[in-house]
Amino acid sequence: AATAIKAGNEEGSIEIAAFEKILKESPDSIYLVDVRDADEFALGSFKAAVNIPVENLEAKIKSLPTSKPVVFVCSTGARSGESFYMVQDLRPEMKDVYYLEAEITFNKDGSYKIVPPQS
Repeated sequence: AATAIKAGNEEGSIEIAAFEKILKESPDSIYLVDVRDADEFALGSFKAAVNIPVENLEAKIKSLPTSKPVVFVCSTGARSGESFYMVQDLRPEMKDVYYLEAEITFNKDGSYKIVPPQS
């Protein structure tokens, strides 16, 4: 069964509460891509996340699955938003693609804090 994704305010964004619920209850139901640099990723990330730095995304964009929603994350929403638009440009047939528009602080122990963007 496809996970219903609740959209956030920005085009392409996923609602933060919906994202946190998926992470807690069914992280395998989405393909979570952390587009930060490898060194940032190494300092802490979501357990379910795959690391594809934004500068490598174009080369790997064909490998993104269409079988489940793809959600991009970074630390501020800037690079994940850029990744979302790159998929729109290069793989417009992919409809289930989102990014997290939020500031995320990752800790080494796997804990994290998600703060909505300051408008």
